[in-house]
Amino acid sequence: MKTSLGGALIILLTLVALSVLPVQANQTDTAENSDPANPSGNVPSSTFEQQSILVEDLAVEVHSDNGIIIVMAKIKNVSRTMISGYVTIHLLSGEGQKVLSYEEELNGGEAFAHGTSVEFEITARVGDIKNISSVSVDFTKT
Repeated sequence: MKTSLGGALIILLTLVALSVLPVQANQTDTAENSDPANPSGNVPSSTFEQQSILVEDLAVEVHSDNGIIIVMAKIKNVSRTMISGYVTIHLLSGEGQKVLSYEEELNGGEAFAHGTSVEFEITARVGDIKNISSVSVDFTKT
């Protein structure tokens, strides 16, 4: 009787000890089954840059007779913070090459809030206006 009671006590203590231990999932098997291209189970790292502005209502007037181009647009702050900066307007050839570039300070150099749109207009005289086929607008924070 002593022997069987001692054996039962050891089995009971083993079961109690096992029930107290935390259960861990086998993450390696789960990761291998869920994404065969990523067997480590880690999310791949990437670089992310939040967009701070949107260019809205971009319009271009071309006056071929006197070589004048007028570029107008609104820059909307979508950054969640106050921003200030300037736009660079690039006049591009048919091949996408920069022919001329102009800079324009936005909002008189003052910062503007999230959700706010600031208008700009730039007038440029271009010697060979026939070489201009498109316009791009870049924003630089200051």
